[in-house]
Amino acid sequence: MNIDRVSYVRRRLAESQLTEFPKYAHCLGLDMEVHKDVFWDDDNNVTGRWVTENVPPTVGKRVLEVGCGCGLTALFLAKNGASQVLATDFNPNAITNTLANARRNGITNITSIQSDLYKSVDQNSRFDHIVFHLPSTRVPENFEFSSMIEYSSFDPGGSLLHRFLQESGKYLTPTGTMILGYNVSRNESAVTDKLETLSLPHKLIARKKITSDGMINLHLYEIWPLPGE
Repeated sequence: MNIDRVSYVRRRLAESQLTEFPKYAHCLGLDMEVHKDVFWDDDNNVTGRWVTENVPPTVGKRVLEVGCGCGLTALFLAKNGASQVLATDFNPNAITNTLANARRNGITNITSIQSDLYKSVDQNSRFDHIVFHLPSTRVPENFEFSSMIEYSSFDPGGSLLHRFLQESGKYLTPTGTMILGYNVSRNESAVTDKLETLSLPHKLIARKKITSDGMINLHLYEIWPLPGE
Protein backbone atom coordinates (compact mmCIF):
# COMPACT_ATOMS: atom_id res chain seq x y z
CA MET A 1 0.00 0.00 0.00
CA ASN A 2 1.26 3.46 -0.91
CA ILE A 3 0.62 5.32 2.36
CA ASP A 4 1.16 8.73 0.77
CA ARG A 5 -1.43 8.01 -1.93
CA VAL A 6 -3.97 6.71 0.59
CA SER A 7 -3.49 9.80 2.75
CA TYR A 8 -3.84 12.01 -0.33
CA VAL A 9 -7.09 10.36 -1.41
CA ARG A 10 -8.51 10.41 2.12
CA ARG A 11 -7.73 14.10 2.46
CA ARG A 12 -9.34 14.95 -0.89
CA LEU A 13 -12.47 12.98 -0.02
CA ALA A 14 -12.74 14.64 3.38
CA GLU A 15 -12.26 18.09 1.86
CA SER A 16 -15.02 17.40 -0.65
CA GLN A 17 -17.47 17.13 2.25
CA LEU A 18 -16.65 20.56 3.68
CA THR A 19 -19.50 22.30 1.89
CA GLU A 20 -23.26 22.68 1.99
CA PHE A 21 -25.35 19.84 0.58
CA PRO A 22 -26.93 19.19 -1.75
CA LYS A 23 -24.58 20.67 -4.32
CA TYR A 24 -25.92 21.44 -7.79
CA ALA A 25 -24.34 21.10 -11.21
CA HIS A 26 -25.26 20.94 -14.89
CA CYS A 27 -23.32 18.12 -16.55
CA LEU A 28 -23.70 16.32 -19.91
CA GLY A 29 -27.15 17.80 -20.41
CA LEU A 30 -28.36 16.74 -16.95
CA ASP A 31 -29.37 18.86 -13.98
CA MET A 32 -27.64 17.14 -11.09
CA GLU A 33 -27.76 17.41 -7.35
CA VAL A 34 -25.04 15.81 -5.25
CA HIS A 35 -25.76 14.59 -1.72
CA LYS A 36 -23.46 14.30 1.26
CA ASP A 37 -21.16 11.24 1.25
CA VAL A 38 -21.59 10.79 -2.52
CA PHE A 39 -18.57 11.21 -4.78
CA TRP A 40 -18.36 14.16 -7.19
CA ASP A 41 -14.93 14.90 -8.60
CA ASP A 42 -13.32 18.31 -9.06
CA ASP A 43 -13.87 20.30 -12.26
CA ASN A 44 -17.53 19.31 -12.61
CA ASN A 45 -16.82 15.60 -12.12
CA VAL A 46 -14.12 15.40 -14.77
CA THR A 47 -13.40 11.69 -14.29
CA GLY A 48 -17.06 10.66 -14.26
CA ARG A 49 -17.75 12.78 -17.34
CA TRP A 50 -14.86 11.24 -19.25
CA VAL A 51 -15.94 7.66 -18.50
CA THR A 52 -19.55 8.46 -19.38
CA GLU A 53 -18.64 10.11 -22.69
CA ASN A 54 -16.53 7.13 -23.75
CA VAL A 55 -18.91 4.27 -22.97
CA PRO A 56 -19.76 2.57 -26.30
CA PRO A 57 -23.24 3.33 -27.74
CA THR A 58 -26.03 1.77 -25.70
CA VAL A 59 -29.06 2.60 -27.84
CA GLY A 60 -31.67 -0.11 -27.37
CA LYS A 61 -29.45 -1.92 -24.82
CA ARG A 62 -30.04 -3.07 -21.26
CA VAL A 63 -27.33 -1.61 -19.03
CA LEU A 64 -26.19 -2.20 -15.47
CA GLU A 65 -23.95 0.37 -13.82
CA VAL A 66 -22.08 -0.81 -10.74
CA GLY A 67 -21.05 2.01 -8.39
CA CYS A 68 -23.47 4.62 -9.70
CA GLY A 69 -22.66 7.43 -7.25
CA CYS A 70 -25.04 10.31 -7.90
CA GLY A 71 -26.20 8.62 -11.11
CA LEU A 72 -24.46 10.65 -13.82
CA THR A 73 -23.44 7.76 -16.08
CA ALA A 74 -26.59 5.69 -15.55
CA LEU A 75 -28.87 8.67 -16.17
CA PHE A 76 -26.93 9.83 -19.22
CA LEU A 77 -27.20 6.36 -20.80
CA ALA A 78 -30.89 6.08 -19.89
CA LYS A 79 -31.60 9.50 -21.40
CA ASN A 80 -29.64 8.80 -24.57
CA GLY A 81 -31.11 5.57 -25.85
CA ALA A 82 -30.56 2.68 -23.45
CA SER A 83 -33.79 0.72 -23.16
CA GLN A 84 -33.42 0.11 -19.43
CA VAL A 85 -30.73 0.93 -16.86
CA LEU A 86 -30.16 -0.59 -13.44
CA ALA A 87 -27.89 1.52 -11.22
CA THR A 88 -26.36 -0.03 -8.11
CA ASP A 89 -24.06 1.14 -5.35
CA PHE A 90 -22.86 -0.11 -1.99
CA ASN A 91 -23.51 3.36 -0.55
CA PRO A 92 -27.23 3.85 0.31
CA ASN A 93 -26.77 7.61 -0.04
CA ALA A 94 -25.84 7.07 -3.68
CA ILE A 95 -29.10 5.23 -4.34
CA THR A 96 -31.16 8.03 -2.80
CA ASN A 97 -29.12 10.53 -4.81
CA THR A 98 -29.52 8.67 -8.12
CA LEU A 99 -33.29 8.35 -7.69
CA ALA A 100 -33.54 12.05 -6.81
CA ASN A 101 -31.68 12.93 -10.02
CA ALA A 102 -33.87 10.61 -12.06
CA ARG A 103 -36.93 12.52 -10.80
CA ARG A 104 -35.17 15.84 -11.30
CA ASN A 105 -34.55 15.03 -14.98
CA GLY A 106 -37.81 13.19 -15.68
CA ILE A 107 -36.01 9.94 -16.56
CA THR A 108 -38.17 6.87 -15.99
CA ASN A 109 -36.30 3.98 -17.64
CA ILE A 110 -33.94 3.59 -14.69
CA THR A 111 -34.03 1.60 -11.46
CA SER A 112 -31.56 1.96 -8.59
CA ILE A 113 -30.88 -0.48 -5.75
CA GLN A 114 -28.32 -0.81 -3.00
CA SER A 115 -26.02 -3.76 -3.68
CA ASP A 116 -22.55 -5.01 -2.83
CA LEU A 117 -21.60 -5.66 -6.45
CA TYR A 118 -24.16 -8.30 -7.56
CA LYS A 119 -25.53 -9.47 -4.20
CA SER A 120 -28.91 -7.74 -4.60
CA VAL A 121 -29.20 -8.07 -8.39
CA ASP A 122 -31.81 -10.54 -9.66
CA GLN A 123 -29.89 -13.64 -10.73
CA ASN A 124 -32.14 -13.99 -13.77
CA SER A 125 -31.32 -10.50 -15.08
CA ARG A 126 -29.15 -10.18 -18.18
CA PHE A 127 -27.53 -7.04 -19.52
CA ASP A 128 -25.89 -6.01 -22.80
CA HIS A 129 -23.32 -3.91 -20.97
CA ILE A 130 -22.14 -3.75 -17.36
CA VAL A 131 -20.32 -0.50 -16.61
CA PHE A 132 -18.03 -0.05 -13.62
CA HIS A 133 -15.76 2.90 -12.83
CA LEU A 134 -13.65 0.93 -10.38
CA PRO A 135 -12.24 2.41 -7.16
CA SER A 136 -8.59 2.54 -8.07
CA THR A 137 -6.66 2.87 -4.82
CA ARG A 138 -5.77 -0.59 -3.63
CA VAL A 139 -5.54 -0.99 0.14
CA PRO A 140 -5.08 -4.04 2.42
CA GLU A 141 -7.97 -6.46 2.83
CA ASN A 142 -8.41 -5.38 6.46
CA PHE A 143 -8.54 -1.68 5.58
CA GLU A 144 -10.83 0.26 7.91
CA PHE A 145 -13.09 2.73 6.11
CA SER A 146 -13.58 5.96 8.03
CA SER A 147 -16.58 7.27 6.07
CA MET A 148 -19.11 6.05 3.52
CA ILE A 149 -17.64 8.18 0.73
CA GLU A 150 -14.33 6.28 1.00
CA TYR A 151 -16.02 3.25 -0.59
CA SER A 152 -15.94 5.23 -3.85
CA SER A 153 -12.15 5.23 -3.97
CA PHE A 154 -10.62 2.26 -2.12
CA ASP A 155 -10.46 -1.39 -3.23
CA PRO A 156 -9.47 -3.65 -0.30
CA GLY A 157 -7.04 -6.29 -1.49
CA GLY A 158 -8.13 -5.83 -5.10
CA SER A 159 -11.27 -7.80 -4.25
CA LEU A 160 -13.64 -5.54 -6.17
CA LEU A 161 -11.68 -5.92 -9.40
CA HIS A 162 -11.44 -9.70 -8.95
CA ARG A 163 -15.13 -10.14 -8.10
CA PHE A 164 -16.26 -7.90 -10.95
CA LEU A 165 -14.27 -9.85 -13.53
CA GLN A 166 -15.23 -13.24 -12.10
CA GLU A 167 -18.94 -12.64 -11.56
CA SER A 168 -20.03 -10.34 -14.39
CA GLY A 169 -20.36 -13.08 -17.00
CA LYS A 170 -23.37 -14.53 -15.16
CA TYR A 171 -25.30 -11.31 -15.76
CA LEU A 172 -24.42 -10.65 -19.40
CA THR A 173 -26.32 -11.57 -22.55
CA PRO A 174 -24.46 -13.93 -24.94
CA THR A 175 -22.99 -10.92 -26.76
CA GLY A 176 -22.72 -8.68 -23.69
CA THR A 177 -19.54 -6.98 -22.50
CA MET A 178 -18.06 -5.38 -19.41
CA ILE A 179 -16.99 -1.73 -19.62
CA LEU A 180 -14.34 -1.04 -16.99
CA GLY A 181 -13.00 2.41 -16.18
CA TYR A 182 -9.82 2.50 -14.11
CA ASN A 183 -7.30 5.08 -12.95
CA VAL A 184 -4.08 3.25 -13.78
CA SER A 185 -2.02 6.00 -12.06
CA ARG A 186 1.60 4.81 -12.09
CA ASN A 187 0.80 1.12 -12.54
CA GLU A 188 -0.64 0.58 -16.01
CA SER A 189 -0.50 -3.21 -15.71
CA ALA A 190 -2.78 -3.42 -12.65
CA VAL A 191 -5.83 -4.30 -14.75
CA THR A 192 -4.21 -5.95 -17.76
CA ASP A 193 -2.24 -8.43 -15.63
CA LYS A 194 -5.50 -9.49 -13.99
CA LEU A 195 -7.28 -9.80 -17.33
CA GLU A 196 -4.49 -11.94 -18.73
CA THR A 197 -4.40 -14.13 -15.63
CA LEU A 198 -8.13 -14.80 -16.07
CA SER A 199 -7.70 -15.18 -19.87
CA LEU A 200 -10.40 -12.59 -20.53
CA PRO A 201 -10.42 -11.08 -24.05
CA HIS A 202 -10.29 -7.30 -23.86
CA LYS A 203 -9.34 -4.11 -25.62
CA LEU A 204 -8.44 -0.62 -24.47
CA ILE A 205 -11.10 1.63 -25.99
CA ALA A 206 -10.04 5.01 -24.55
CA ARG A 207 -7.38 6.61 -22.39
CA LYS A 208 -6.96 10.05 -20.88
CA LYS A 209 -4.29 11.53 -18.63
CA ILE A 210 -6.25 13.99 -16.50
CA THR A 211 -3.35 15.37 -14.45
CA SER A 212 0.14 16.12 -15.71
CA ASP A 213 1.78 14.17 -12.87
CA GLY A 214 -0.07 11.00 -13.88
CA MET A 215 -1.94 10.78 -10.57
CA ILE A 216 -5.18 10.55 -12.55
CA ASN A 217 -4.60 8.56 -15.75
CA LEU A 218 -7.83 6.92 -16.88
CA HIS A 219 -8.16 3.85 -19.07
CA LEU A 220 -11.43 2.40 -20.33
CA TYR A 221 -11.55 -1.29 -21.28
CA GLU A 222 -14.16 -3.39 -23.03
CA ILE A 223 -14.01 -6.97 -21.76
CA TRP A 224 -15.63 -10.15 -23.05
CA PRO A 225 -16.44 -13.01 -20.63
CA LEU A 226 -15.22 -16.47 -21.43
CA PRO A 227 -17.73 -18.72 -23.27
CA GLY A 228 -20.01 -20.53 -20.88
CA GLU A 229 -19.58 -18.08 -18.01
